[in-house]
This record gives sequence, structure tokens and C-alpha cells, in this order.
Amino acid sequence: MNTVMYLGNGIVLFFVLYMLARTLGKKLTSQMTLFDFIAGITLGSMTATTFLSPSVSLPRGILALTLFSGLVFLIDHLTLKSLLIRRIFNSEASMLMKDGRIQMEEMNKVRFTVDELIAELRKKGVFSFSQVEAAVLETDGTVSVLRKADASPVTPAQMNLVTQTISSPYLVITDGKVVKKQLQQSGFSEQWLQEQVKTAGYVSFKEISACQIHQDGSLYLSGK
Repeated sequence: MNTVMYLGNGIVLFFVLYMLARTLGKKLTSQMTLFDFIAGITLGSMTATTFLSPSVSLPRGILALTLFSGLVFLIDHLTLKSLLIRRIFNSEASMLMKDGRIQMEEMNKVRFTVDELIAELRKKGVFSFSQVEAAVLETDGTVSVLRKADASPVTPAQMNLVTQTISSPYLVITDGKVVKKQLQQSGFSEQWLQEQVKTAGYVSFKEISACQIHQDGSLYLSGK
């Protein structure tokens, strides 16, 4: 195989794998279940084999990748329809703590140590087992934590406070360029934005690395 064909195959495989990953969805690139992890590893291995092995032709490699991706997509679809298939391929969450007590039998079953548990709790801002009502090892490997009532942050509802709905700010400038779709959704005009930018001491949008518009019309500005 000459160099030009070798590079051409690499480019083709890159776009094939990219399109297949997009088809399989965001699950494959986010917190994955064991099945998603195996699927991702296998797709990568098959791509490398097709690219590096002279005994595997490009059409056969693409066919194998497409077939495997189709099977993954089919199984994902079936897990939405069948609880049994979902349990087979995605397993079930495991209760590591219940009613404030560590469930050692379940911990041993999933090979999870006490040190690993406290490390996961610290990631959630919990440093003492006495603050935890329940802890669950999810199918994607993360640990969900329910704090005890006396260790949970007080909410405005518990204090009978009236609050306003908070919406996400709009990123209207990034790397000196106006994001017109975001600006339109914010309800403000580009002329208004230009005036606000000048008021903040900037001559043009090009001097700004990021700008967000909040619900009340206030701006977050960061210059280059």
C-alpha cells in the first residue's frame, strides 16, 4: 500500500468512525455503562485494525464497523423497550449505603472498598458517613448521594421564600465574534450590545473573549 492510499484510508476511516459515533449518540462519549464502554473500545480497535492491517481491505473494514454499530444501535433500542434486556446489557444500580449504614455485602459484590466510597462521597462534598442517608453506585460507575435531612442545605422553599425562575445566560460573544443566534434568543439587539460593550470600555467586539447576557440584562464581559 503506497503512502497516498494509506493516508486516504486513514481520512476515510476517520470520517466513517465520526459519523458512526454521531449516529450512536452522546452516550458513547459521556458517562458510559459497561456495554457502552465495551462498544467504544471495540469500535476503536476495529478502526485501528482496518487502518494498520494490510490483510483487511477498506470496504471490509467499513462494512464490519457499520455492522457492529448497527448491532449496538439495535441493542440500545431494545433496552428502551425491554426491562429484561436492559438488565442484561446495562446491569442495575447497587445500594452502597442504606438508612445511613454501609451495605458491606453489596460493596463486596461490586468490589467497592470503603476507601473508594469515601473518596466518591468527598467528590459530592460529603466528608462524613454520618451525613449520608443513602449512596448508590450507578450503572455508569458514578455514585449518587442522598444526604440526611439535617445535613442537607436549606432551600428557599423550606424557608418560605419567594424566588424567581433563573434562566441560563446567553453566550453572545466568543473569541471576538457575535453569536447571532444566541443574541436573537436573548431578546437584545446587536446595536444595544455594541453600546454596552463601549460603556464597559471596549472599542469593538474583537477585544472581547467572552460575553454573556443574563436574564436581567446584565453582562459578563471578559477581554482578551
